[in-house]
Amino acid sequence: MDCNNNNSVGVMQDNTKPKFGVMFDIDGVLLRGKTPIPNAASALKSLMDYTQREFNVPCVFCTNGFGLREVKAATLSEKLGVNVNPDQLVMSQTPLEMFHEFHDKWCLVSGPEHDGGSVSVAKSLGFNKIITIEELRQAYPYLDWVDRQRWPQSQLEDDQNFPAIEAIVLLGEPIRWETNLQLIIDVLVTNGKPNQPPVFDGKQLPVLAVNMDLQWMAKANIPRFGHGAFLVCLENLYKKICGQELQYTALIGKPSEITYEYSQKLIEEIATGMNIPELDTVYAIGDNPLTDIYGANMFNRFLGKKRSEIEKRKSEYLSNLSPKLRRMKEDQDAPKEIHNGTDSHFALHGDITNVRGIKRCTSLLVCTGVYKPTLDTPCKPNSPTPVNRDELEASVSPVPVEMCDKARCIIDHGHRDLPYTETMTKADHIVYDVKHAIDKIFEIEGYMPNHAK
Repeated sequence: MDCNNNNSVGVMQDNTKPKFGVMFDIDGVLLRGKTPIPNAASALKSLMDYTQREFNVPCVFCTNGFGLREVKAATLSEKLGVNVNPDQLVMSQTPLEMFHEFHDKWCLVSGPEHDGGSVSVAKSLGFNKIITIEELRQAYPYLDWVDRQRWPQSQLEDDQNFPAIEAIVLLGEPIRWETNLQLIIDVLVTNGKPNQPPVFDGKQLPVLAVNMDLQWMAKANIPRFGHGAFLVCLENLYKKICGQELQYTALIGKPSEITYEYSQKLIEEIATGMNIPELDTVYAIGDNPLTDIYGANMFNRFLGKKRSEIEKRKSEYLSNLSPKLRRMKEDQDAPKEIHNGTDSHFALHGDITNVRGIKRCTSLLVCTGVYKPTLDTPCKPNSPTPVNRDELEASVSPVPVEMCDKARCIIDHGHRDLPYTETMTKADHIVYDVKHAIDKIFEIEGYMPNHAK
């Protein structure tokens, strides 16, 4: 059942090549913790060929989760019974591969230790000069002072040869928040040399932060703190101590544009490998309005703006051609290469793929993760079989709640730098689960999967 249908529906037909791709969130859409969500496996298999080994539709898995792509791909493959390639994964930190200017700087790396650990993940992204929080503790043994069990047992000296930190990379929520918060603040207020006095001169080290989710859906029946909660603590401590806002060099992960641009590049590369010449639409399926839907809507605006720029450049290009060649370009019966040459010239990623650029991003919100309307009025599928309430544990909607006081305060669970607007968190379609999301996509596209032909 689609609770918010904003798209026209196509006529079902026997398509050889799809003109769309799908971008899946993982937690709350396909898995809860490492437990498959009901119907998630069948949803993925409906996008595969009759052997159930290869995808017929270009698909990427874009998550704000942390870890090595190989580890996450192996988990998805095992739990869902499908073959997911690591190259289909966009982890929260993956776009940091493109930040080459920081790969040879001394970077303090903070993050989790599961699914490969922060050091292995940072190395996989191209960072060559990594300093961990633990290494910083050892170099300056009197900085970490909350847990008395970790105090030095004998007199120690600071390591005077320890390199000055040049940037801070925040990969995800750490285990010891008090230690990481203290040492990151120490590095920030001393410009990378925490054995020196604080310097409040308006300068700040570069900070690259990954994953802005305040909460995420695991196996508990209410959401858990995400890295966004850690960032809230860091931002407020920095402002209280320094009297100014913490500035980010980059915010990576959904809903940032750069994550969706990276995912677009990846899905177009996959389509090129499948000999699919054109993708009109990418469908983004998620469970969190403030990350998945906000990001998809922001990316859709970006695509619209880029498409307008491309059309403008094409128009300028045509106006500078000779009248005869211009007529050939505008002639609908002209040879295909006459038209495609121009489109390729102005394609968003024409230097990377052979796919004509994606025109729009359509969002689908599922009710199996962070977001759920209410248990009394869920988006139920049209089925005579009653919905198993155990499959949809109660959870807290991340959509801001309007309080009933005089101030009419809005509770916003999004990141400080991406303020809430109702428009940006409104999905094109709200469906019960990922299987109904795929069915809705097939309906819109008029697409019939191979196993149904």
